[in-house]
Amino acid sequence: MLRRSFVTFLLYTFSSISYASVITAPQACNIENAQLTSITSVLDTDNPKAELLSSQHSATGCAGVFYGANDDPLSSPFLNIGQLGDGLLNGGNDFLTGMEFIETSDLQDVDGIDGKNDPGWIRLAHFDAEDSDNSASGITYDTAGPIANNLEYPELVLDIGDLLTLGLTCSNGGLGDCKQLSWTLATNALIIPTVQQLLGNATFDHLAFSVKAGNRFAVYDFNFNDIFQDEPLLNFQTPYILSGSISTNDFINSYDKKTGNPKSFAGISHLNVWARDPANNSVQVTEPSSFAILLLGMIAFTSRRFIK
Repeated sequence: MLRRSFVTFLLYTFSSISYASVITAPQACNIENAQLTSITSVLDTDNPKAELLSSQHSATGCAGVFYGANDDPLSSPFLNIGQLGDGLLNGGNDFLTGMEFIETSDLQDVDGIDGKNDPGWIRLAHFDAEDSDNSASGITYDTAGPIANNLEYPELVLDIGDLLTLGLTCSNGGLGDCKQLSWTLATNALIIPTVQQLLGNATFDHLAFSVKAGNRFAVYDFNFNDIFQDEPLLNFQTPYILSGSISTNDFINSYDKKTGNPKSFAGISHLNVWARDPANNSVQVTEPSSFAILLLGMIAFTSRRFIK
């Protein structure tokens, strides 16, 4: 009995040490496994499918792969306004600090409490493959708010599903075992005047996907400040429809014994979609009002507007 208890203790200790080592030393991820393949204008009614992207772009950064981990418990922000520690990408957890894809100069004060220490990430939507029929039925959209100290709109809570539509289709694999996912993100351009009256001009500069496959997850980020520098037809004054893909080539299940090459990959079980509202005033747009890549002015909950 004593011997069995001792063995159990060793196994528990080993598993604890292994889990901790995963957090501090995740497997490297590859930015090429997330792609931005198309950008078209929401406002181009004459030619709505006119391609503005000169070439396909890989993600500009990635974090992970974190083994033995599930991002979901940390991916559900409480207020969802970008506060430090509120949700996976805003830090306050054992996996991400909130600074993986931004600089110190990008931090902001979204709550007016403790200065500019907030990363500013807002979760847009969650996709669960188990609740899906290989289409968009597994998608749930987030809400954002209310905002503390917002005297004009003290109970303002916004439904992100009213602002945008996320589309997902599997191009490799089936339900619950998708190894190649195509995504689109489109905005409701008709809501621009309402948003302008309520919140003024705002935009966002990052789009990130937190992907879980098997017993691990990774995060892929698109920094549009960098991408737009290489794309002369794109700007921060136009709402766009974005399209891209995500593969699970970072989530290797087995290797070929003869060649040593990856043999099989895990399927996507769920993903979370995030956007970051920038603090840099140089990214802010002027009249006429528009909301950059997506119409997210309505959820640009920063001290620029509310904490006054």
